[in-house]
Amino acid sequence: MRSVVSMKATLNAARGVSNQKFLLLFGPSGVGKSAIIRELRQLDSRFAYISPFMTRALRSGETDKVSVSNTVLDELNNQEKILAINELYGVRYATPREPIEKAFVENCFPLLDWPVQKVQIMLTAFPGKTFKVYVEPPDVVAIERHLEDGRDPGRSRYTAALNELEAYYQGGYDNVVDWSIVNSEFEVRKTAEKIYEMYLTVIGERQ
Repeated sequence: MRSVVSMKATLNAARGVSNQKFLLLFGPSGVGKSAIIRELRQLDSRFAYISPFMTRALRSGETDKVSVSNTVLDELNNQEKILAINELYGVRYATPREPIEKAFVENCFPLLDWPVQKVQIMLTAFPGKTFKVYVEPPDVVAIERHLEDGRDPGRSRYTAALNELEAYYQGGYDNVVDWSIVNSEFEVRKTAEKIYEMYLTVIGERQ
């Protein structure tokens, strides 16, 4: 993987080409994807987080999502302005198409956390334009601890996380993950920096 990335980077750098990619972060609930996204956006203002629409009210201090009614969401979907709709724990989440396309036009880097099980949606919509990173926890205890913040009263998120990790470690997603990294606790900044360095290598801005 690294040798191919390095070769592409060398060719792109020689031609002055920046090969934008849609950065997709995979990983189970509680692994710290949201924190990594915040760090990436601080590292480079070109990262454009694609705020999802959702059918629940915003929580206190929540600014990275857009709350809409089911009716509005259905209307947007009928107008083909929605790329995908996922239902999770009784809430519908939708990914808008326009901000992603706008980010590419403006030479920004679209960025989103995304369920690895539904990666084909993005591969179909943006063929050859994605860089897919799987974020691993240091251990399952860390996942359990992170989900003790009231988000998982029935432990359904924890169970889903264990099932996903089992499939991942058995190689179930090897064919769709480009790169992986362990997000060690209290080292979110370092994790983000490593992802950023690899991303810049992949798009040809760094060797």
